[in-house]
Amino acid sequence: MAWFGHAQRIFAPLAVCAALVATGAPARAQQTPDVAAIPVYTLEALLTRAARESPALNTSRAAQATSRAGLITARAYPNPELAIEQGRLNARRAGADTGSNLALSWVQPIESPWLRDARLRGANARVDFALAQTAALQTNLNAAIRDAFFDQLKFKAQLQGLTEDLQLTEQIRDRIAARVRIGEAPRFDLLRAENEVAGVRKNLDATRPRIRQAQLALRQLVSPSLEADFDLILTAGDIRPLTQTDYLALKYAVVESNPDVVLARQALIGAERQVEIERQQVLPRVELRATHERDPSVSLMRIGAQVTLPLLDRREGPIAEATAEVQRARLALDERRFDSDARFEAAWQAYQGALAQESAIQNGILERARQVLLVAEAAYRLGERGIIEYLDAQRQFRLVRAELLDARLDLQRARSDLERLAGR
Repeated sequence: MAWFGHAQRIFAPLAVCAALVATGAPARAQQTPDVAAIPVYTLEALLTRAARESPALNTSRAAQATSRAGLITARAYPNPELAIEQGRLNARRAGADTGSNLALSWVQPIESPWLRDARLRGANARVDFALAQTAALQTNLNAAIRDAFFDQLKFKAQLQGLTEDLQLTEQIRDRIAARVRIGEAPRFDLLRAENEVAGVRKNLDATRPRIRQAQLALRQLVSPSLEADFDLILTAGDIRPLTQTDYLALKYAVVESNPDVVLARQALIGAERQVEIERQQVLPRVELRATHERDPSVSLMRIGAQVTLPLLDRREGPIAEATAEVQRARLALDERRFDSDARFEAAWQAYQGALAQESAIQNGILERARQVLLVAEAAYRLGERGIIEYLDAQRQFRLVRAELLDARLDLQRARSDLERLAGR
């Protein structure tokens, strides 16, 4: 609980009320007569809204309609062919009949049921591949939203810390200026203090546009209808440390649900279905024919069948190409499995390293730096230390605090990689 409380102070804006966490949806700050309320979002609320309103996801879902339309094409039966021929009989010897001639032909291709089944399985494989593409896009989008979420919180925490630093350094500068005016301190101390104030103000001015930039990036990922100005809030689940049980669950999910592995698996299935289609096309093709021919003297009716025999072209080339594609897809699947497993282990080690660094800074280094700063301030007030020692102690505290923010951001990025690799 101490870790969560400290994380809230580091990441979350001070103006956010803790009671808003329980809603799990956009919350509204208290309104004043002159200032409109700013919506407050949790990470889960942003992910839910992105799943519903993200332009990239909606585009991918629209592309699924194309693959589903392929099912209609695969189910279609071949159309019959009707031919009408009009001619004229001319006699070549005396007494022969002359006049008009009419011939009607009807051809109905008979499709192999095995070819039809193979084509339907191929169409279903393309639908499954389109669904897997959408799922992979959503997984990657969720990871990008998590990263942007914690980027914005980090910049806000930096802004809060720099604002406090600016107030403190300005107080120090004013105190030194008063001592310089009465001759108790050299002017060099005032120059050092003014330089320190300028440095903090520079960092503060550089942080404000970064917050806005991170906010715009998050809005671009989530939804065009997301408010232009909003705030963020953490929940306990967002920063809960992962345990060994979580590791085992995520590692199992990498094997089954990793988006790259799922896509490669669906690509392999599609390639195998194409081999079936090519092999079924080797079978003889049958066409039923009916012909009616009429001339001035006789009327002729023929009914029969036409069979295309695969004697010269047995589609060795297309079958070989489809088989080679299956082999390539199988090797790609093995590569994705190995790569995903290796990246997961690397992300887990990165998470453990960031967790150890965050724990070390939070549980000792930061507090010691704060104590050094307090001692240096007291010594400076009593005249036992100069301004340089005090400013150095303050600068060191800021560096440690920045390292803590970086460690927490690295921790969340590693966790985001773990969840993305697990298909979450």
